[in-house]
Amino acid sequence: MKPTKYLLPVAFLLATAVTSSAQLDTVVRAFIDQASRNQQRQPQSQPRRTQQPKQQSNVSRQPKKLFDGTWLAAQSKTNPENQQTISRTFTLIIKDGKATKTLDTTNTSTPDKPFYSSIHELQRRWTYSSIDCTEQGTSITIQWSPGQLSDWSPKTVPNPVIEGFGSPIAETSVYKLDGDQLTRINDPNGLVFRRAK
Repeated sequence: MKPTKYLLPVAFLLATAVTSSAQLDTVVRAFIDQASRNQQRQPQSQPRRTQQPKQQSNVSRQPKKLFDGTWLAAQSKTNPENQQTISRTFTLIIKDGKATKTLDTTNTSTPDKPFYSSIHELQRRWTYSSIDCTEQGTSITIQWSPGQLSDWSPKTVPNPVIEGFGSPIAETSVYKLDGDQLTRINDPNGLVFRRAK
């Protein structure tokens, strides 16, 4: 009977050890599984953080359009041979790789040399469209169509007399940007445009 008396506690200890070992194994597996899940979550959250700066940097990388805007220039000269003063005002608009130009010209003659009948001041407006615009650094080259007469004053001067003054031909202009100034560098008069505020 004595051997049976000791067998029961030993059997209990063995059963407890086997059960504890199984429980310990379950607890260890649970820790490993949780650690594995945490590692899988971290790589998913990191790309979200890096995507935001990429979107912001794309916005700042958009090219700045240096030449886009409205540019104004004016010139005045006196022609002693014809005894007249010629004043010219230019409006240049550049936007999205295209350009338009308006030239307002006022011719003023002396009282003894009228342009037509008794008219001593003649105003004309010419419009140009770009055929091609090429930007290179701080310079832009614009190929212009011939100027089109869009208006004149006074209207009492007939169209053939206006056309007798000639019309601007097609030309290519090269402009150099310096701050808010755009200088036509292939013009002997050195025409300087200023950005309109």
